[in-house]
Amino acid sequence: MKGASYLPFLALIPSAICSYFVNFDASNDSLSDASKIGQLNLEAARGDKVSSNQQDLYIKLGADPNGTAALRCHRVKGDIRSEYHALSGKTEKDTTYYIGYQFSLAEIQKSLMIWQFKEYEANKDGGANIPLAMEIVNGQLQFQYQASSDSKREAQWSTDVTANTVYSVGIVINTSSPGWVQLYWNGDLQGFSSIEGKSNLTATTFPGRADPKFGAYRGEEVDIDTYIYKIQIGTEINDIASAADLDL
Repeated sequence: MKGASYLPFLALIPSAICSYFVNFDASNDSLSDASKIGQLNLEAARGDKVSSNQQDLYIKLGADPNGTAALRCHRVKGDIRSEYHALSGKTEKDTTYYIGYQFSLAEIQKSLMIWQFKEYEANKDGGANIPLAMEIVNGQLQFQYQASSDSKREAQWSTDVTANTVYSVGIVINTSSPGWVQLYWNGDLQGFSSIEGKSNLTATTFPGRADPKFGAYRGEEVDIDTYIYKIQIGTEINDIASAADLDL
């Protein structure tokens, strides 16, 4: 069984009361259903926010280069953001969120952030602007943690990634100060390099209010396409089994 060691930490809520915050599958849902992920966030040059899909800046339901149904997050060179902002204003302190995300990348571009847990209240009062993120650095995908506004985001885990390959990630976040984080990659529970391979990262995950965002942010030196196949956010590990490719 993949990730069997999660049980002491993640079996927190009885399955009888599990519920989804988000459950999107591009192979089953229409474009109108994509709005259930959250708010569409588009930004051309920094500060130039766009309210709806444009010809060169959009998130649309279609197919990846292999013909698989997917949401396409598209930006031309110079544009900075093509994301969905989930659970806007709805995340709460002292709560455990289970996030599953299945995606692929058309480009392996430096500084491209494909997921972030963005802070919206405390980032001007000493809290980290982006406590958690997944970003391409030197050709690798990093899982990063930023402890406070005075510190940098630092890699806690990294892996090689290739273009046009579908990956599944599971992120478990306990929102507190400190809370904790776990990471699954292609169905397997991962260890964090900063804590000698242990799987529970103690972290200030919720300085004020942080929400998850999916798609493409930064990496604006080239045209960008990322593809989203599934997003699941729920109250227990079973809720993200499909998107995170978990064998439970």
